[in-house]
Amino acid sequence: MSVTELSIPGGWSEREVTIGPLVIKLLTPADPDELLNHLVEPIDTNRPYLADPYWAKLWPAATDLAAGIWRAFGPESRANRGLASPPPQRCLELGCGSGLVGVVALAAGLDVTFSDYVPQAVELALENAARNNLSGGRGLVLDWRAPTDEQFPLIFAADVTYDRTNLPPLLNVLDRMLAPGGEAWFGDAGRGPAADFLHLATSRGWSIRLLDEADQPVMVPILGRYQKIVLRRAS
Repeated sequence: MSVTELSIPGGWSEREVTIGPLVIKLLTPADPDELLNHLVEPIDTNRPYLADPYWAKLWPAATDLAAGIWRAFGPESRANRGLASPPPQRCLELGCGSGLVGVVALAAGLDVTFSDYVPQAVELALENAARNNLSGGRGLVLDWRAPTDEQFPLIFAADVTYDRTNLPPLLNVLDRMLAPGGEAWFGDAGRGPAADFLHLATSRGWSIRLLDEADQPVMVPILGRYQKIVLRRAS
């Protein structure tokens, strides 16, 4: 069964999201909150899309992170750096949900792997790439508590730092899956746990940069305001 044939609470809807010059077509759950009314236990492996329903929501930081990726890697950026046709960089999107961030990364010329704990989210992200006539993306069902040894020079994630219990597993993923010299970009909508994430990352040897929605440096996280958290392994 394809993801479009999956009957989910609230049904499906089609929407368009504008990122710079791009108009991205997305298939998304019509009413993400309705999935919360049908929660099942994680042991119900036949319905993981209801055991972990947060994949269904297009989170607010996704659009800002996607815009930053387009500015950094899109055709205009490549032209400014004299890179008309660079080899595509491999990147991993964590918690892809409907895949907006990864779809924009594909459009910018990156080699994208969409990952999520929920298999149906991975399928949806690949479906949305196809709806935008973008090929070459691959999918990976990934549990942050059991990262793989595959490594990527770029890792992207939007609004995954909202739950403090997820912060150590997220950093464990970077330990295993971020290639030496690589960067991880976390789009955060200004949530309280971001400060805890920064403290924990620093204590584990990561160097950190904070940037706002226009890629300007920020000194400290600000509640309610988007920030891009860029992590690199401290030398």
